[in-house]
Amino acid sequence: MSFGKTAVFIAKIIAAWALLCACQVCLRKGRHPVLRTAVFLIKLLLIPAAAIMFVAVTGAFSYRHGDILAAVYVALVGDTAASAAEYLIRRLKHIKDRTAGRLPCIKKLNCVLSLLFCVCFAVFGIVNAGRVVKRTHVWQADGLTREHTFVFMADIHAGNAQSLETLEKVCAQINDVSPEFVILGGDVTDEMTSREDMTAAYRILSGIEAPVYFVYGNHDRQPDADLLGGRTYSDSELEAALRGAGIRVLSDEFVKVADDLVLLGREDVSMGGARKPWSQLSDPYGGVGALLVADHQPYDEEQLAEEVSALQLSGHTLAGQLWPLRFVYLMLGLPAYGEFEEAGTRLYVTAGESGWMLPLRTQARCEWELITLRP
Repeated sequence: MSFGKTAVFIAKIIAAWALLCACQVCLRKGRHPVLRTAVFLIKLLLIPAAAIMFVAVTGAFSYRHGDILAAVYVALVGDTAASAAEYLIRRLKHIKDRTAGRLPCIKKLNCVLSLLFCVCFAVFGIVNAGRVVKRTHVWQADGLTREHTFVFMADIHAGNAQSLETLEKVCAQINDVSPEFVILGGDVTDEMTSREDMTAAYRILSGIEAPVYFVYGNHDRQPDADLLGGRTYSDSELEAALRGAGIRVLSDEFVKVADDLVLLGREDVSMGGARKPWSQLSDPYGGVGALLVADHQPYDEEQLAEEVSALQLSGHTLAGQLWPLRFVYLMLGLPAYGEFEEAGTRLYVTAGESGWMLPLRTQARCEWELITLRP
């Protein structure tokens, strides 16, 4: 995020914070411990609600004014944290909220803490979103005759949540580890990526010194672009950029990446009938060696119940991106982040190489995966 955009975003956070504080002026002037507790709990519930509206709700407002939703989310977290801190300070220092003469001091303390927490939380989220780390995994896979090391990365959202400069650095890091091949797990771009940034992103990715395979995510083809006034690039322009970068697209297709390893790239579940059911997929290599599956979204329960493979790699969830969504997803039974043992496969869901809409991440870290499969 540029300095100018960061300054505007911080200004919106301060505006949201000021509005939130203004709504609580009367509450903070009086002695209403029960009401204060109720308001605290309401704010606590509004935090994941605001995060969900920003990350998961598709609509014209969320697409056009997502930064406002993110600012409200940050303001809620900061103000709620300040309320909790104020309560602890009262208890630790035995401050009694009984005399009118001492109320202004407590009120000022709450306001100072609230604004400080808001700004610090925003800075943490912005800095955390700008750092992409390498995560290393070593797994055993039946059917292999030798070891294979490759890279998986998803959810780049180039030119929007992630800068092209950061993408260049990540590609250089990938070349440094010399993988056998690279899998792009979808959402390299999205509805807010310009045509120029899309072509630039694939030009950067063409610099990877290994075979690159790509599966579509739910945003690459800009399905919700009408909410923003229309697409910035066509399917044919996207396909041309992929071909020009030497990247092979896999849409319910198998490819033999080694003598003992087959990769299946799945069409995204958002494409409905264009995606084949698992039962209709046929391995042209006769099941020789180990099977590796790349599927952008980890939510196809029917597939996970029937699938027999060494490993399925997915993204999409961004590990929630905003605290505490990862834990909300897990409570709902959704694989949000990490390793999951399914009936016939190991599922790994990456936190993603970037985030959605804004370079703001308060849950987990941006990452790309260096994976080694051993016999």
